[in-house]
Amino acid sequence: MQLFYFFALIIFLFDQITKYLILRWNYTFLEITPFLNLVKIWNKGMAFGLMEESFKIFSILILFLIPLILFLVYLYAKKTDKINKILLGIIFGGGLGNWLDRIRYGAVLDFIDLHYQNYHWPAFNIADVAVTVGLILFILRNAFKN
Repeated sequence: MQLFYFFALIIFLFDQITKYLILRWNYTFLEITPFLNLVKIWNKGMAFGLMEESFKIFSILILFLIPLILFLVYLYAKKTDKINKILLGIIFGGGLGNWLDRIRYGAVLDFIDLHYQNYHWPAFNIADVAVTVGLILFILRNAFKN
């Protein structure tokens, strides 16, 4: 379980530190490259802004559902191999980071804006990347394990 805790903590801290720095930043927009901007967007919906219009129902559901999902991830991590412990730790750390934002602010701070010309992917954060990449790798690894 040490690998699970280590990776969960690293992802959680990286997510929270980057969000802290963005919150203290005096700008709402900064162009980093022709395809990457830093922005300050409060997301009241799910990943990539989905279900933002159903905010009240979604907020109540998510405040109770996320801890349950995180607990199930933790329970599964206790009985799996090292690679899965790492991947589940990454997922857990990201999920915990965004859940804490919802508790503290009622929304999640997104700040990474990838785009091509005027076509923008919905803004996201480090926790979103961790959950998405961790989950994809976990599914791929376990779908083709045997």
